[in-house]
Amino acid sequence: MRLSPTSFEQWPLRLTKAVLFGVGLLLAVRLLGLGWLMSVNVPFSDQWAILRALEDGFQWGDVLTAFRWQHGPHRQGLSFAFMLPAYHFSHWSVRLDSMLMVAEQLLAGAMMLRLRRQLVPGPWRLWDAILLLLFWSVCTFETMVVAPNASHSIFPLLLLMVLANAWVLPVGRGRFVALAALILFLTFTGFGITAIGPVAAVLVLQVWRCHGVERRHAAGLLGVCALALALFLQDYHFVVAADGFEAMRPNPFDYVHFMVAMFSHFLLMLHRASRWVLYPVGALAMAGMVLVALWAMRALTVDQGTSVAPPTRRRLAEVCLILIGASLAFALLTAYGRVQLGVAAATASRYTALLMPGIGALVLMLMQVPQRWSASLLLALLLLFAARTVPETRQAWLQSRYYASMKLCWFERYQVTRDFDAASEQAKTLDGFGTFQPVWMGEPGTWQMLAEQGEGPFAPGAADVPFLRIYPRPCEVLQAP
Repeated sequence: MRLSPTSFEQWPLRLTKAVLFGVGLLLAVRLLGLGWLMSVNVPFSDQWAILRALEDGFQWGDVLTAFRWQHGPHRQGLSFAFMLPAYHFSHWSVRLDSMLMVAEQLLAGAMMLRLRRQLVPGPWRLWDAILLLLFWSVCTFETMVVAPNASHSIFPLLLLMVLANAWVLPVGRGRFVALAALILFLTFTGFGITAIGPVAAVLVLQVWRCHGVERRHAAGLLGVCALALALFLQDYHFVVAADGFEAMRPNPFDYVHFMVAMFSHFLLMLHRASRWVLYPVGALAMAGMVLVALWAMRALTVDQGTSVAPPTRRRLAEVCLILIGASLAFALLTAYGRVQLGVAAATASRYTALLMPGIGALVLMLMQVPQRWSASLLLALLLLFAARTVPETRQAWLQSRYYASMKLCWFERYQVTRDFDAASEQAKTLDGFGTFQPVWMGEPGTWQMLAEQGEGPFAPGAADVPFLRIYPRPCEVLQAP
């Protein structure tokens, strides 16, 4: 039998399910294993700004404050409203945050698979492995285990995938309430706010082209978008935590350059490759997303209401426009705030989670086109993401191990000296890469409070972390990462 891209779609269903189950199991174990092993119970970097909300004790009234809490350019939202009491009752366990993020990312991937079955009906196909490789990757390690903060992007990713699944529900009161709540939560939770523009754009098209109950619901949801943004802007201050920020670059193409580098790194997980290897991949991905977005716009403006645009096709167009719009908006916002740091900043792990929806929309679009060329592109994507598992696993392992050893080495020295500055100086001396910064470890007064109250790494059992069972001498690991 001749092997071709379309032949993979003709595999027996039982074999396809077995392959998908095996791939999913391996990816889930890898993600769970990384989170379990590399998360250590030592607050780090941006976490200190978040955990200071607990320094004066916890009251249930603080939950609303946590929801509106601004950290950098975004608010902490629903995730922090959950995590603030969780931190309190777990004695400041930042490992808990990491493991919850693992669960959230796994759930986001499961929601993407469900969305595929809703929008591209049919049995399981080998191409579903692309979505597993995409959403259950470990490229998010920085957000997950280095300086855990689910509000930044992983929890918004889950909220966005829940919204996409709610979008395809039958028009009715339940759908309206669910979407209204999700719009509010996305606006306030990290960079989930980047999805609100695309959502509003689709709602405008619905008001223009739809009729009856769906038009009324779309108008109502537009009002929810406006209200959510108005509430978001109350007492809001635009903050860019990076030196050298400019309101507008002399060359606006710099932003596009940065966005292309973000997608190139996300798709290849390479740092030092030539730009002639990196940039075409990201440029092709962005061009593909723009083309799908244009197709979606046409489907929603020209075809809608005719026999050419059945409900499933229309919902597919709406969801693709939302997912692609959210990813491109996030990439543009990131470029706007970080472009002055250079293209190398585009390779940060924390910028990967919200790029997933846009690539996922491309896969959905290709899967609904029964053509040889689409099967060829899906096969190329499958091979690309399969090959990508090697550099992303290596990168996640090495960098997570480095930062875990840094935290534990510093804490080991602090336990001996109970002197913040001395522990920081010793860790800086031992650091093989020479990147350690004392500010990452918080402030002397906070550590004294943690020690006196038995919180954080001083809580009972907090020092027993899986990392130390494999690397019992973290300072040696830090010296030679």
